[in-house]
Amino acid sequence: HWVETFTVPVEGGWKTRMTQSNVADRKLPAPDRPSSFVYDPWPAVSLPPYHYAGPASIQPLKPAPVAMVKVSAVAAARRIAQLKWQVDRLDDQRQIEILQRTYGYYVDKNLWQQIADMYTEDGTLEIGGRGVFVGRARVLEYLKWLGKPEDGKLYDHTQIQPIIDVAPDGLSAKGRWRALVFGGGLGGTSIIGDCIYENDYRKENGIWKIAKLHAYFEMYSDLEQGWAQYAIPNTHPEKALPPDLPPTSVYEMYPGTLVAPLHYQNPVTGKPVYPPLPAATVVPVSDVNAELTTLSKRLMRLQDTQAVENLQNAYGFYLDKWQWDSATALFAPTGTLELAQRGVYVGRARIRASLEDAFGAQGLHQGEVSDHAFYQPVIHIADDGHSAKARIRELAILGRFGVDAYIGGGTRENEYVKENGVWRIKSDHLYLTYLADYSKGWAHGALPAPGPSKTLPPDRPPSSNYQPFPAFQELPFHYPNPVTGRPATR
Repeated sequence: HWVETFTVPVEGGWKTRMTQSNVADRKLPAPDRPSSFVYDPWPAVSLPPYHYAGPASIQPLKPAPVAMVKVSAVAAARRIAQLKWQVDRLDDQRQIEILQRTYGYYVDKNLWQQIADMYTEDGTLEIGGRGVFVGRARVLEYLKWLGKPEDGKLYDHTQIQPIIDVAPDGLSAKGRWRALVFGGGLGGTSIIGDCIYENDYRKENGIWKIAKLHAYFEMYSDLEQGWAQYAIPNTHPEKALPPDLPPTSVYEMYPGTLVAPLHYQNPVTGKPVYPPLPAATVVPVSDVNAELTTLSKRLMRLQDTQAVENLQNAYGFYLDKWQWDSATALFAPTGTLELAQRGVYVGRARIRASLEDAFGAQGLHQGEVSDHAFYQPVIHIADDGHSAKARIRELAILGRFGVDAYIGGGTRENEYVKENGVWRIKSDHLYLTYLADYSKGWAHGALPAPGPSKTLPPDRPPSSNYQPFPAFQELPFHYPNPVTGRPATR
Protein backbone atom coordinates (compact mmCIF):
# COMPACT_ATOMS: atom_id res chain seq x y z
CA HIS A 1 0.00 0.00 0.00
CA TRP A 2 1.74 3.12 -1.28
CA VAL A 3 0.65 6.30 0.50
CA GLU A 4 1.66 9.42 -1.46
CA THR A 5 3.28 12.20 0.58
CA PHE A 6 3.57 14.59 -2.36
CA THR A 7 4.27 14.68 -6.08
CA VAL A 8 5.39 18.11 -7.27
CA PRO A 9 7.43 19.60 -10.13
CA VAL A 10 11.15 20.17 -9.71
CA GLU A 11 10.50 23.88 -10.11
CA GLY A 12 9.28 25.10 -6.74
CA GLY A 13 9.30 21.63 -5.22
CA TRP A 14 7.17 20.99 -2.17
CA LYS A 15 6.75 24.72 -1.63
CA THR A 16 4.12 24.43 -4.38
CA ARG A 17 0.73 22.73 -4.41
CA MET A 18 0.35 19.16 -5.61
CA THR A 19 -1.81 19.32 -8.73
CA GLN A 20 -1.82 15.68 -9.79
CA SER A 21 -0.90 12.30 -8.41
CA ASN A 22 2.14 10.37 -9.55
CA VAL A 23 -0.25 7.89 -11.17
CA ALA A 24 -2.62 10.48 -12.68
CA ASP A 25 -1.38 9.90 -16.22
CA ARG A 26 -1.86 6.13 -16.02
CA LYS A 27 -5.03 4.63 -17.47
CA LEU A 28 -5.82 2.53 -14.43
CA PRO A 29 -8.69 0.03 -14.39
CA ALA A 30 -11.50 0.43 -11.90
CA PRO A 31 -10.52 -0.77 -8.40
CA ASP A 32 -11.94 -3.92 -6.83
CA ARG A 33 -12.47 -2.20 -3.47
CA PRO A 34 -12.49 1.41 -2.28
CA SER A 35 -9.33 2.86 -0.76
CA SER A 36 -8.56 1.54 2.71
CA PHE A 37 -7.02 4.84 3.78
CA VAL A 38 -8.51 8.08 2.47
CA TYR A 39 -6.47 11.29 2.63
CA ASP A 40 -6.18 14.65 0.89
CA PRO A 41 -3.20 15.53 -1.34
CA TRP A 42 -0.33 17.84 -0.37
CA PRO A 43 -0.31 20.43 1.21
CA ALA A 44 -2.55 18.28 3.42
CA VAL A 45 -0.59 16.04 5.78
CA SER A 46 -1.84 12.64 6.90
CA LEU A 47 -0.69 9.86 9.21
CA PRO A 48 -0.76 6.43 7.54
CA PRO A 49 -1.53 3.70 10.09
CA TYR A 50 1.42 1.80 11.54
CA HIS A 51 1.40 -1.97 11.15
CA TYR A 52 3.38 -2.25 14.39
CA ALA A 53 2.45 -1.33 17.95
CA GLY A 54 3.86 1.63 19.87
CA PRO A 55 7.12 1.65 21.82
CA ALA A 56 5.47 0.61 25.09
CA SER A 57 4.48 -2.75 23.64
CA ILE A 58 7.87 -3.83 22.25
CA GLN A 59 8.51 -7.41 23.29
CA PRO A 60 11.92 -8.49 24.62
CA LEU A 61 14.09 -10.54 22.29
CA LYS A 62 14.53 -14.12 23.43
CA PRO A 63 16.34 -17.07 21.86
CA ALA A 64 14.03 -19.36 19.96
CA PRO A 65 12.97 -22.36 22.04
CA VAL A 66 14.61 -25.64 21.10
CA ALA A 67 12.43 -28.73 21.24
CA MET A 68 14.34 -31.51 22.97
CA VAL A 69 13.71 -34.76 21.16
CA LYS A 70 15.63 -38.00 21.12
CA VAL A 71 17.31 -38.55 17.78
CA SER A 72 20.23 -40.60 16.60
CA ALA A 73 23.72 -39.11 16.58
CA VAL A 74 23.69 -39.13 12.78
CA ALA A 75 20.33 -37.31 12.64
CA ALA A 76 21.53 -34.73 15.17
CA ALA A 77 24.73 -34.12 13.20
CA ARG A 78 22.74 -33.74 9.97
CA ARG A 79 20.33 -31.23 11.51
CA ILE A 80 23.14 -29.22 13.08
CA ALA A 81 24.95 -29.13 9.72
CA GLN A 82 21.80 -27.78 8.07
CA LEU A 83 21.34 -25.13 10.75
CA LYS A 84 24.98 -24.07 10.53
CA TRP A 85 24.69 -23.73 6.75
CA GLN A 86 21.65 -21.47 7.13
CA VAL A 87 23.29 -19.29 9.78
CA ASP A 88 26.47 -19.02 7.70
CA ARG A 89 24.56 -17.81 4.62
CA LEU A 90 22.60 -15.24 6.65
CA ASP A 91 25.84 -13.94 8.11
CA ASP A 92 27.42 -13.85 4.64
CA GLN A 93 24.64 -11.57 3.46
CA ARG A 94 25.14 -9.31 6.49
CA GLN A 95 28.88 -9.03 5.82
CA ILE A 96 28.35 -8.25 2.11
CA GLU A 97 25.89 -5.51 3.02
CA ILE A 98 28.46 -3.99 5.39
CA LEU A 99 31.11 -4.21 2.65
CA GLN A 100 29.06 -2.45 -0.03
CA ARG A 101 27.57 0.16 2.29
CA THR A 102 31.06 0.95 3.56
CA TYR A 103 32.17 1.42 -0.05
CA GLY A 104 29.55 4.18 -0.35
CA TYR A 105 30.67 5.88 2.86
CA TYR A 106 34.30 5.75 1.70
CA VAL A 107 33.39 7.34 -1.64
CA ASP A 108 31.81 10.22 0.32
CA LYS A 109 35.16 10.97 1.92
CA ASN A 110 37.39 10.15 -1.08
CA LEU A 111 39.07 7.32 0.86
CA TRP A 112 40.41 5.80 -2.35
CA GLN A 113 43.07 3.55 -0.81
CA GLN A 114 40.51 2.18 1.66
CA ILE A 115 38.19 1.32 -1.25
CA ALA A 116 40.92 -0.36 -3.30
CA ASP A 117 41.83 -2.47 -0.27
CA MET A 118 38.30 -3.94 -0.34
CA TYR A 119 38.88 -5.50 -3.80
CA THR A 120 40.27 -8.90 -4.66
CA GLU A 121 43.70 -8.73 -6.29
CA ASP A 122 42.12 -9.38 -9.70
CA GLY A 123 38.96 -7.34 -9.02
CA THR A 124 37.43 -5.14 -11.71
CA LEU A 125 35.75 -1.75 -11.70
CA GLU A 126 33.46 -0.36 -14.41
CA ILE A 127 31.75 2.97 -13.79
CA GLY A 128 29.32 4.27 -16.40
CA GLY A 129 30.86 4.10 -19.87
CA ARG A 130 34.53 4.60 -18.99
CA GLY A 131 35.50 0.98 -19.55
CA VAL A 132 36.86 -1.78 -17.30
CA PHE A 133 39.82 -1.38 -14.94
CA VAL A 134 41.38 -4.70 -13.98
CA GLY A 135 43.26 -5.40 -10.78
CA ARG A 136 43.52 -3.62 -7.45
CA ALA A 137 46.32 -1.31 -8.62
CA ARG A 138 44.32 -0.09 -11.62
CA VAL A 139 41.21 0.32 -9.50
CA LEU A 140 43.20 2.59 -7.18
CA GLU A 141 44.60 4.51 -10.14
CA TYR A 142 41.09 5.19 -11.43
CA LEU A 143 39.84 6.25 -8.00
CA LYS A 144 42.73 8.66 -7.46
CA TRP A 145 42.01 10.13 -10.90
CA LEU A 146 38.63 11.27 -9.53
CA GLY A 147 40.42 13.85 -7.39
CA LYS A 148 41.21 14.78 -3.81
CA PRO A 149 38.83 15.87 -1.06
CA GLU A 150 38.39 19.63 -0.90
CA ASP A 151 36.04 22.27 0.38
CA GLY A 152 33.28 23.16 -2.06
CA LYS A 153 32.93 19.64 -3.48
CA LEU A 154 30.06 17.37 -2.44
CA TYR A 155 30.10 13.58 -2.54
CA ASP A 156 27.04 11.82 -1.11
CA HIS A 157 27.04 8.32 -2.53
CA THR A 158 24.12 6.33 -1.14
CA GLN A 159 23.89 2.53 -1.29
CA ILE A 160 20.32 1.28 -1.02
CA GLN A 161 17.86 -1.45 -2.09
CA PRO A 162 20.18 -4.50 -1.94
CA ILE A 163 19.30 -7.83 -3.52
CA ILE A 164 22.03 -10.29 -2.57
CA ASP A 165 22.36 -13.93 -3.62
CA VAL A 166 25.04 -16.01 -1.93
CA ALA A 167 26.30 -19.23 -3.50
CA PRO A 168 25.53 -22.41 -1.53
CA ASP A 169 29.22 -22.92 -0.74
CA GLY A 170 29.46 -19.40 0.68
CA LEU A 171 32.49 -18.50 -1.43
CA SER A 172 30.90 -16.19 -4.01
CA ALA A 173 27.87 -13.94 -4.30
CA LYS A 174 26.09 -11.46 -6.54
CA GLY A 175 24.39 -8.23 -5.54
CA ARG A 176 22.21 -5.56 -7.10
CA TRP A 177 22.12 -2.11 -5.51
CA ARG A 178 20.80 1.35 -6.25
CA ALA A 179 22.87 4.47 -5.69
CA LEU A 180 21.30 7.90 -5.40
CA VAL A 181 24.14 10.37 -5.91
CA PHE A 182 24.18 13.95 -4.67
CA GLY A 183 27.26 15.80 -5.90
CA GLY A 184 28.57 18.88 -7.61
CA GLY A 185 30.46 21.94 -6.53
CA LEU A 186 29.92 25.28 -4.85
CA GLY A 187 28.96 27.92 -7.38
CA GLY A 188 28.57 25.31 -10.11
CA THR A 189 25.72 22.80 -10.34
CA SER A 190 23.90 20.57 -7.85
CA ILE A 191 24.28 17.14 -9.42
CA ILE A 192 21.69 14.44 -8.80
CA GLY A 193 22.16 10.95 -10.17
CA ASP A 194 20.65 7.47 -10.18
CA CYS A 195 22.83 4.39 -10.71
CA ILE A 196 22.37 0.63 -10.58
CA TYR A 197 25.15 -1.70 -9.43
CA GLU A 198 25.44 -5.30 -10.54
CA ASN A 199 28.35 -6.62 -8.50
CA ASP A 200 30.19 -9.84 -7.79
CA TYR A 201 31.77 -10.71 -4.45
CA ARG A 202 34.26 -13.36 -3.39
CA LYS A 203 35.23 -14.71 0.02
CA GLU A 204 38.95 -15.09 0.55
CA ASN A 205 40.29 -16.56 3.79
CA GLY A 206 36.90 -15.99 5.39
CA ILE A 207 36.64 -12.31 4.35
CA TRP A 208 34.25 -10.96 1.72
CA LYS A 209 35.76 -8.71 -0.97
CA ILE A 210 34.54 -6.96 -4.11
CA ALA A 211 35.40 -9.06 -7.17
CA LYS A 212 33.50 -6.93 -9.71
CA LEU A 213 31.84 -3.55 -9.32
CA HIS A 214 29.78 -2.41 -12.31
CA ALA A 215 27.80 0.82 -12.03
CA TYR A 216 25.22 1.40 -14.76
CA PHE A 217 24.35 5.09 -15.02
CA GLU A 218 20.57 5.46 -15.26
CA MET A 219 20.21 9.25 -15.03
CA TYR A 220 22.34 12.27 -14.19
CA SER A 221 21.00 15.81 -14.12
CA ASP A 222 21.24 18.96 -12.04
CA LEU A 223 18.75 20.04 -9.43
CA GLU A 224 18.60 23.61 -10.73
CA GLN A 225 17.05 22.54 -14.07
CA GLY A 226 15.64 19.09 -13.37
CA TRP A 227 15.72 16.00 -15.58
CA ALA A 228 12.83 17.19 -17.73
CA GLN A 229 15.01 20.04 -18.99
CA TYR A 230 18.54 18.70 -18.83
CA ALA A 231 20.23 15.31 -18.85
CA ILE A 232 23.97 14.70 -18.65
CA PRO A 233 25.21 12.22 -21.30
CA ASN A 234 26.94 9.00 -20.34
CA THR A 235 30.68 8.94 -19.79
CA HIS A 236 33.12 7.35 -22.25
CA PRO A 237 36.68 6.01 -22.04
CA GLU A 238 39.07 8.79 -21.04
CA LYS A 239 42.21 9.52 -23.06
CA ALA A 240 43.93 10.65 -19.88
CA LEU A 241 43.15 7.32 -18.19
CA PRO A 242 42.51 4.57 -20.74
CA PRO A 243 40.83 1.43 -19.37
CA ASP A 244 42.25 -2.07 -19.56
CA LEU A 245 39.16 -3.31 -21.42
CA PRO A 246 36.46 -1.48 -23.39
CA PRO A 247 33.01 -1.04 -21.82
CA THR A 248 31.14 -4.33 -21.52
CA SER A 249 28.06 -2.56 -22.88
CA VAL A 250 27.66 0.72 -24.75
CA TYR A 251 24.48 2.60 -23.88
CA GLU A 252 22.98 6.01 -23.35
CA MET A 253 21.30 6.75 -20.06
CA TYR A 254 18.18 8.88 -19.57
CA PRO A 255 16.47 10.09 -21.72
CA GLY A 256 17.36 6.71 -23.18
CA THR A 257 15.72 3.52 -21.97
CA LEU A 258 18.58 1.60 -20.41
CA VAL A 259 17.65 -1.28 -18.15
CA ALA A 260 20.66 -2.59 -16.25
CA PRO A 261 20.66 -6.39 -16.68
CA LEU A 262 19.50 -8.39 -13.67
CA HIS A 263 21.71 -11.11 -12.22
CA TYR A 264 18.53 -12.93 -11.15
CA GLN A 265 15.21 -13.98 -12.66
CA ASN A 266 11.79 -13.19 -11.23
CA PRO A 267 12.15 -14.38 -7.61
CA VAL A 268 8.69 -15.97 -7.66
CA THR A 269 8.45 -17.53 -11.12
CA GLY A 270 12.09 -17.78 -12.24
CA LYS A 271 14.99 -20.09 -11.58
CA PRO A 272 17.27 -19.47 -8.59
CA VAL A 273 20.58 -17.72 -9.20
CA TYR A 274 22.54 -20.68 -7.89
CA PRO A 275 21.73 -24.41 -7.93
CA PRO A 276 19.40 -25.71 -5.20
CA LEU A 277 20.74 -26.35 -1.72
CA PRO A 278 22.93 -29.45 -1.75
CA ALA A 279 22.76 -32.03 0.97
CA ALA A 280 24.48 -30.68 4.06
CA THR A 281 27.84 -32.26 4.85
CA VAL A 282 27.51 -34.37 7.98
CA VAL A 283 30.38 -34.06 10.44
CA PRO A 284 30.63 -35.80 13.78
CA VAL A 285 29.30 -33.75 16.68
CA SER A 286 31.00 -34.43 19.97
CA ASP A 287 28.87 -32.03 22.02
CA VAL A 288 25.39 -31.34 20.62
CA ASN A 289 24.53 -28.81 23.32
CA ALA A 290 27.71 -26.80 22.70
CA GLU A 291 27.03 -26.69 18.95
CA LEU A 292 23.44 -25.58 19.49
CA THR A 293 24.53 -22.93 21.98
CA THR A 294 27.00 -21.46 19.48
CA LEU A 295 24.39 -21.41 16.70
CA SER A 296 21.79 -19.90 19.02
CA LYS A 297 24.17 -17.07 19.94
CA ARG A 298 24.99 -16.34 16.30
CA LEU A 299 21.29 -16.29 15.41
CA MET A 300 20.61 -13.98 18.33
CA ARG A 301 23.23 -11.51 17.07
CA LEU A 302 21.57 -11.53 13.63
CA GLN A 303 18.20 -10.99 15.30
CA ASP A 304 19.71 -8.14 17.34
CA THR A 305 20.96 -6.52 14.12
CA GLN A 306 17.48 -6.61 12.61
CA ALA A 307 15.95 -5.25 15.82
CA VAL A 308 18.35 -2.28 15.88
CA GLU A 309 17.60 -1.50 12.22
CA ASN A 310 13.85 -1.69 12.90
CA LEU A 311 14.29 0.55 15.96
CA GLN A 312 16.10 3.23 13.96
CA ASN A 313 13.62 3.07 11.09
CA ALA A 314 10.65 3.36 13.47
CA TYR A 315 12.31 6.42 15.00
CA GLY A 316 12.50 7.99 11.53
CA PHE A 317 8.81 7.38 10.82
CA TYR A 318 7.89 9.00 14.15
CA LEU A 319 10.06 12.02 13.34
CA ASP A 320 8.30 12.41 9.98
CA LYS A 321 4.93 12.99 11.65
CA TRP A 322 5.99 14.93 14.77
CA GLN A 323 5.20 11.99 17.08
CA TRP A 324 7.51 13.12 19.89
CA ASP A 325 6.11 10.89 22.63
CA SER A 326 6.65 7.78 20.55
CA ALA A 327 10.05 8.93 19.26
CA THR A 328 11.49 9.68 22.68
CA ALA A 329 10.12 6.45 24.17
CA LEU A 330 12.61 4.64 21.91
CA PHE A 331 15.52 6.15 23.86
CA ALA A 332 17.12 4.74 26.98
CA PRO A 333 16.19 6.79 30.09
CA THR A 334 19.62 8.46 30.05
CA GLY A 335 19.91 8.54 26.26
CA THR A 336 21.30 11.53 24.38
CA LEU A 337 20.42 13.42 21.21
CA GLU A 338 22.79 15.61 19.20
CA LEU A 339 21.57 17.13 15.93
CA ALA A 340 24.28 18.85 13.91
CA GLN A 341 25.63 21.75 16.02
CA ARG A 342 22.66 22.15 18.38
CA GLY A 343 24.48 20.53 21.27
CA VAL A 344 23.70 17.48 23.39
CA TYR A 345 20.40 16.87 25.18
CA VAL A 346 20.36 14.23 27.93
CA GLY A 347 17.38 12.14 29.03
CA ARG A 348 13.98 11.49 27.48
CA ALA A 349 12.33 14.65 28.79
CA ARG A 350 15.07 16.89 27.43
CA ILE A 351 15.19 15.01 24.13
CA ARG A 352 11.46 15.47 23.66
CA ALA A 353 11.71 19.16 24.50
CA SER A 354 14.57 19.60 22.02
CA LEU A 355 12.63 17.93 19.20
CA GLU A 356 9.68 20.23 19.84
CA ASP A 357 12.00 23.23 20.03
CA ALA A 358 13.64 22.31 16.70
CA PHE A 359 10.63 21.10 14.70
CA GLY A 360 7.49 22.37 16.43
CA ALA A 361 4.72 21.00 18.61
CA GLN A 362 3.65 17.35 18.63
CA GLY A 363 1.00 16.34 16.10
CA LEU A 364 0.52 16.71 12.37
CA HIS A 365 1.55 20.05 10.85
CA GLN A 366 -0.73 20.76 7.89
CA GLY A 367 1.13 22.29 4.96
CA GLU A 368 4.51 21.20 6.32
CA VAL A 369 6.85 18.37 5.40
CA SER A 370 9.55 16.96 7.68
CA ASP A 371 10.65 13.65 6.19
CA HIS A 372 13.69 11.83 7.57
CA ALA A 373 14.61 8.82 5.44
CA PHE A 374 17.13 6.46 7.09
CA TYR A 375 19.07 3.92 5.03
CA GLN A 376 22.48 2.31 4.42
CA PRO A 377 22.89 0.97 7.98
CA VAL A 378 26.17 -0.57 9.10
CA ILE A 379 25.38 -2.20 12.44
CA HIS A 380 27.75 -3.98 14.82
CA ILE A 381 26.46 -5.84 17.88
CA ALA A 382 28.83 -6.24 20.83
CA ASP A 383 29.92 -9.79 21.64
CA ASP A 384 27.88 -9.80 24.82
CA GLY A 385 24.74 -8.73 22.93
CA HIS A 386 24.02 -5.84 25.31
CA SER A 387 25.18 -2.89 23.21
CA ALA A 388 25.56 -1.91 19.57
CA LYS A 389 26.85 0.81 17.26
CA ALA A 390 25.54 1.86 13.86
CA ARG A 391 26.35 4.21 11.02
CA ILE A 392 23.23 5.37 9.15
CA ARG A 393 22.66 7.77 6.28
CA GLU A 394 19.79 10.26 6.28
CA LEU A 395 18.01 12.21 3.56
CA ALA A 396 15.93 15.11 4.90
CA ILE A 397 13.03 16.75 3.03
CA LEU A 398 11.85 19.82 4.93
CA GLY A 399 9.68 22.87 4.29
CA ARG A 400 6.35 24.68 4.38
CA PHE A 401 3.79 25.08 1.63
CA GLY A 402 4.09 28.50 -0.01
CA VAL A 403 7.00 29.48 2.24
CA ASP A 404 10.18 27.41 1.88
CA ALA A 405 11.64 24.08 0.81
CA TYR A 406 14.88 22.54 2.03
CA ILE A 407 16.86 19.40 1.22
CA GLY A 408 19.59 17.96 3.38
CA GLY A 409 21.71 14.92 3.99
CA GLY A 410 23.73 13.59 6.86
CA THR A 411 25.26 10.62 8.62
CA ARG A 412 24.35 9.36 12.07
CA GLU A 413 26.86 7.58 14.27
CA ASN A 414 24.65 6.06 16.95
CA GLU A 415 24.88 3.78 19.96
CA TYR A 416 22.25 1.42 21.35
CA VAL A 417 21.72 -0.56 24.53
CA LYS A 418 19.59 -3.62 25.26
CA GLU A 419 17.58 -3.18 28.45
CA ASN A 420 15.61 -6.19 29.73
CA GLY A 421 15.76 -7.71 26.25
CA VAL A 422 14.54 -4.53 24.46
CA TRP A 423 16.84 -2.40 22.30
CA ARG A 424 16.86 1.35 23.00
CA ILE A 425 18.75 4.29 21.51
CA LYS A 426 21.63 5.24 23.80
CA SER A 427 22.94 8.12 21.70
CA ASP A 428 21.68 9.59 18.44
CA HIS A 429 24.25 11.86 16.77
CA LEU A 430 23.56 13.45 13.39
CA TYR A 431 26.54 14.81 11.48
CA LEU A 432 25.05 17.16 8.88
CA THR A 433 26.66 16.74 5.44
CA TYR A 434 24.70 19.41 3.61
CA LEU A 435 21.59 21.55 3.99
CA ALA A 436 20.31 23.72 1.18
CA ASP A 437 17.50 25.87 -0.11
CA TYR A 438 15.87 23.44 -2.54
CA SER A 439 15.23 26.03 -5.27
CA LYS A 440 18.92 27.02 -5.32
CA GLY A 441 20.45 23.62 -4.64
CA TRP A 442 23.58 23.09 -2.57
CA ALA A 443 25.70 24.67 -5.29
CA HIS A 444 24.10 28.11 -4.72
CA GLY A 445 21.91 27.75 -1.63
CA ALA A 446 24.07 25.93 0.93
CA LEU A 447 23.13 26.72 4.53
CA PRO A 448 25.17 26.48 7.76
CA ALA A 449 24.44 23.93 10.44
CA PRO A 450 21.89 25.09 13.03
CA GLY A 451 23.62 26.14 16.23
CA PRO A 452 22.55 25.81 19.88
CA SER A 453 18.99 26.92 20.62
CA LYS A 454 18.56 30.22 22.44
CA THR A 455 15.14 29.19 23.73
CA LEU A 456 16.22 25.75 24.98
CA PRO A 457 19.99 25.65 25.58
CA PRO A 458 21.52 22.15 25.41
CA ASP A 459 22.78 20.23 28.42
CA ARG A 460 26.24 20.00 26.87
CA PRO A 461 27.93 21.85 23.99
CA PRO A 462 28.43 20.07 20.65
CA SER A 463 30.82 17.13 20.99
CA SER A 464 32.61 18.20 17.81
CA ASN A 465 32.72 21.47 15.92
CA TYR A 466 32.34 21.41 12.14
CA GLN A 467 30.31 22.91 9.31
CA PRO A 468 28.49 21.10 6.50
CA PHE A 469 29.05 21.64 2.78
CA PRO A 470 30.74 23.64 1.35
CA ALA A 471 33.18 22.56 4.06
CA PHE A 472 34.65 19.06 3.69
CA GLN A 473 34.29 16.92 6.82
CA GLU A 474 36.30 14.03 8.19
CA LEU A 475 33.71 12.13 10.22
CA PRO A 476 34.51 9.34 12.69
CA PHE A 477 33.76 5.72 11.83
CA HIS A 478 32.83 3.42 14.70
CA TYR A 479 34.38 0.48 12.84
CA PRO A 480 37.51 -0.27 10.78
CA ASN A 481 37.81 -1.28 7.14
CA PRO A 482 35.80 -4.55 6.89
CA VAL A 483 38.53 -6.19 4.78
CA THR A 484 41.82 -4.95 6.24
CA GLY A 485 40.70 -4.20 9.78
CA ARG A 486 42.61 -0.91 9.64
CA PRO A 487 41.08 2.38 10.81
CA ALA A 488 39.14 4.31 8.17
CA THR A 489 41.73 7.06 7.72
CA ARG A 490 43.31 8.56 4.65
